[in-house]
Amino acid sequence: MRRDFAIAAPRIGVVGLNPHAGDEGLFGREEIDHIAPAIEQCRSAGLHVTGPLVPDAAFRQAADGRWDVLVTMYHDQALIPIKLLDFENT
Repeated sequence: MRRDFAIAAPRIGVVGLNPHAGDEGLFGREEIDHIAPAIEQCRSAGLHVTGPLVPDAAFRQAADGRWDVLVTMYHDQALIPIKLLDFENT
């Protein structure tokens, strides 16, 4: 089955909301209470989803080809690294 971006089985990375993806609750519980359960629901639906990922590392991994797409929690979390990587085509 074809999915968005014409990738049949996209590798989706989901970044955390908090620094260090919450560091097991040390910097916030959103990853534990909300993001990880949502990722598990996606996996149960057959999607290749990984996370919550540490945001600063995830963008480098995406640039190196590890992920086809990253899901971010808010606007600037995504736009800052994307514009650094390729401002003219953002």
